[in-house]
Amino acid sequence: MCTVKSTLLSSALLLLCVPAWTQEKPKETAPPVEPAANPRLAQVNRICIQNFGEDALGVQVREMVIAKLFESKRFSLTENCQRADFILKGFVLEKGGYTQRAESESFSAGSASAGEHLSSSDVKQQAAVTIRLVDKDGEILWAASLESVGGKTKGAIGDAAERAVRKFLRDLERAEKQNTASPPKQ
Repeated sequence: MCTVKSTLLSSALLLLCVPAWTQEKPKETAPPVEPAANPRLAQVNRICIQNFGEDALGVQVREMVIAKLFESKRFSLTENCQRADFILKGFVLEKGGYTQRAESESFSAGSASAGEHLSSSDVKQQAAVTIRLVDKDGEILWAASLESVGGKTKGAIGDAAERAVRKFLRDLERAEKQNTASPPKQ
């Protein structure tokens, strides 16, 4: 009897411990490493911003990008692309969507009928801004495409343009830090 109890107790303890043995420890993942920035980005001094399209939308986004880059005070901007070291090119796409919802409810009381009809509609704007920086030979040094559905105070176009410029400036800063961190080549 004693051996049966001890065997049952051993078996129960073993069953309780098995799940702990079979569980794997969670794997630790390293934070994602951003790819190295193009070191030539640190050489950007004079930029020409080309048209983002001949339509009003392209002109509007180009002007927004010029204003944000000018505000950064990091380089000089020129409208004469022959005098520029680098050229910023871009493309804008705007999409609009419309959704409509309707709901009706009716009831009849005797010979009279009554009802209620509710409807609502929603217009959603989406924008994508793609920009790239090229040198005089046409080699692409940097490119990004950012989408937006708008923000609290900005429309989709303004938000996407601002996000694209912010990404460009962050990547320029990262390239400058990488250049100062790496020893000079001899």
